[in-house]
Amino acid sequence: MNLAYIYKRLILLIIISFVVRPQLFAIQDRIIEEGKSAAMANTSVTLTDVWSIYHNQAGLGYLQNISIGAFHQSGFIKEQNIHGISFALPTKTGTIGASYSYYGFSQYNEMQAGLAYGKSFSKYFAIGLQLNYLNTHIAGNYGNSNSVNFEIGILSQPIDNLLVGVHVYNPSRSKMGDEEILTIFNLGASYLFSDKVLFAVGTEKDLDHDAIFKAGLDYKLIEYVSLQAGISTNPSKYSFGIGIHYININGHVGFSKHQTLGFIPSFTLSYGF
Repeated sequence: MNLAYIYKRLILLIIISFVVRPQLFAIQDRIIEEGKSAAMANTSVTLTDVWSIYHNQAGLGYLQNISIGAFHQSGFIKEQNIHGISFALPTKTGTIGASYSYYGFSQYNEMQAGLAYGKSFSKYFAIGLQLNYLNTHIAGNYGNSNSVNFEIGILSQPIDNLLVGVHVYNPSRSKMGDEEILTIFNLGASYLFSDKVLFAVGTEKDLDHDAIFKAGLDYKLIEYVSLQAGISTNPSKYSFGIGIHYININGHVGFSKHQTLGFIPSFTLSYGF
């Protein structure tokens, strides 16, 4: 591959990272929006599926079936794409989960591998924990940098159909070399108005940026099709998407409209055994 082309793309990637809020794509800064989450403005702290491994591991405690999933989140340029896989195995003592995410390209990339555990103590309360290994690679003389951190989440159902979730990423304030890894707090609630309508709200705050406020809606249009929409602040963006559900197969396509980058698509496919 032409080295001049590679370094031009790397420079473009760096410029975009400065122009846009830094943690929009980077795995180390923990904004991962798979299909359904992207469509609902990342109001995901109360969701209870295989993607809880990225949003609130407490949700894994409510899984009944072995589940696997894969996602792709596109960036402004292909070097900003994020790919990820997840796996969840319910046991008698709780659900064990594993995940892997990759961001970037050969000359610059980030990866995160996580091992999670979620347990429900009743339908009213669950807790989850995840240990992460992170690696950043920069070509040339820069080499690799590694780090370990963890995240923790709680999910509660104080009344029927209402879920409240709290999640903290990197509460230990671990670093990647000399660079800070964001510590991010998520608080959210969702209410199931009927078999067709789920409404979710939330707020997200890290130690370096203003809080984000967000709201999302999931609507079951027909048996096999659902629609999602959402809106969030800082920066202002709106999102929408569609879900296809057939037996134990779930696919989602979500689009979020960023004021600088335009539409950012995310794709998800999962299967429950």
